[in-house]
Order: sequence, then structure tokens, then C-alpha cells
Amino acid sequence: MLDELMGYGDRDKGPDTAILTLLFLFFSLLFISSSGSLEASQTQEEVATSGVIPDVALGTFRVACCVLVVFTLSWVALDPKGSGDYPLYFKEREIRPRKVVGPTRLAAFTMWHFALMGVSYGVSGAATWIHASGGTVPDWILVSSPILFSTSYTCAILVTCVISFHIIGDNLSKGQRVDHLFTWYEIVMHNANVALLGTSLLLNEMDVEWEFLAFPAVFGIAYVAWAAIYANFISGVFIYDFMDYRKRGAPLIYLALLSMQTCFFLVVMALDRVADWSFPMATLLVLAMTWRITTVKDPSQG
Repeated sequence: MLDELMGYGDRDKGPDTAILTLLFLFFSLLFISSSGSLEASQTQEEVATSGVIPDVALGTFRVACCVLVVFTLSWVALDPKGSGDYPLYFKEREIRPRKVVGPTRLAAFTMWHFALMGVSYGVSGAATWIHASGGTVPDWILVSSPILFSTSYTCAILVTCVISFHIIGDNLSKGQRVDHLFTWYEIVMHNANVALLGTSLLLNEMDVEWEFLAFPAVFGIAYVAWAAIYANFISGVFIYDFMDYRKRGAPLIYLALLSMQTCFFLVVMALDRVADWSFPMATLLVLAMTWRITTVKDPSQG
């Protein structure tokens, strides 16, 4: 069934995929505009402080996470050795190995979501240090911080699950190497992402509100648009073969990915509610989920 969906039919599904994606975007933006999520804000104490650790420790943790993101993405973009991968070539419609070097390596959704994490930690870290110094946190930070955090965590769970439960196995089944997925920076972006954000959920006083539901989907759709531009006008490849909007099953695949974003948001919201009720229980659930979805060892090496 999956092979059928991943193949090409008599007619390219580009128009169908575009219509479905635009409809999803329209209803997501409609939901955001009617929910009031961009107007209401949480309190300075909720955004900037923690009920578990002191402000200085929280601020240091958030800034350190932001620095880690900047360092990791800089390494990816500037490493002269580059890396190999197996993209789908747009014109040829076939998967081939390639060597990629330079800032173009930042085109993958992995790097996009990790950059979003960095923005989230930078904004929330600024809130903590402003509060700790006796200042007043600006309203835009109070509004954006919870949205950025919940969207980042949602996207991180998606990235980690897709890598662990699809891409690694798919590459191995095709006889492709997967060692490029287990360099130190890939492990950080595919595994430390959910570990750090899970820790943040336990430390945060911020609430994950249902009104934030559509933001992860909008972020995903922004990447979908970028992937199309990248394949058509920049590199000539889809980094992820399942992102080719022309495939027979593309509309279903896109709908599934956007629906997964929504479902994973509900997971984040549920964990946040459990944390409000019982910190030990939330800690156990975050640890269990993080352990279950991460893959830190190359399975092809035993």
C-alpha cells in the first residue's frame, strides 16, 4: 500500500495536493484569527519563571539551549566536509545519493524546526532575564513565548518520530547507509530536541492552550511551500521523497503529516495538563515518551 502511495500515477497530483494544503491553511488561519490567541497573553510570572528552579537557573538553561541551536546550525552550514544524503531528484523522479556542503544543508525540516527551537529559547530566555533584572516583559514576548514553545515541541516530536519510525527503516530497506543520520549534530537535532523541550515543559510555568492548535500546522505548511520552491528553483531535489507533491498518494501523505502535527500538539497539551496536576507523573510520561521515540544508535551497526 505504501509503495503504491509513494509511486507516480498517470496524472500528477500537484493541483490536488495544492488545493488540499491551501484549504488546510485557510481553515488554520481562520481558527487562529477567531481564537484570539494573538491577543491574549499569559502573565509575566507564567512566561518568565519556574516553580521548580530559580529564575537565574531557568534563564541560564534557556540561553544555553539557544546557544546550542546556533552552534549546531552554524556547524551544519559551515562544515567543509558536508554530508551525504539520498534526496529525490525533481526532474528525474528518482532517489540518488548526493554530497551537500554549505548553507543549503539548512533547507531540511530538521533544521527548520531546530531553528524554531532556538527562537523559542531566545525569546523565553529574554523574558526570564528581563524579569530577573526587575524589568517588565513586553507584551509581544508574553504572547509569542507559549506559542513558540508549543509549536517547537510539536514539530520536534514529529521530526523525531519520522526519523525513528520511517526514514531510518526506509533507508535500510533500500540498501542505503544511515550513518549520516548519526553524526553528533544529527543526534542533537533528532533526539536532544525532544529531551530539551520535554525538560522545558516540566520547568515552564507557561500553559499550552488549545488556542495554539493551528500554529504547528501553519509552520508545517510554510515548510511545504519552501520544499516546493527548493525543488523547483534552487536545488532540484526534494530532501524528503515523500514531500513530492506529484506522487499518487501526495494528498493523503500531506494530510497525514498535517494531521500528525495537530495530534502531536494534543500530546504536548496533555503533558502540560498532567504537569499541572502531578509533576512526578508528568516527569515519568515525558521520560517514557522521549525514550520510546528517540534513536541514538545506528541500527545497521548492531
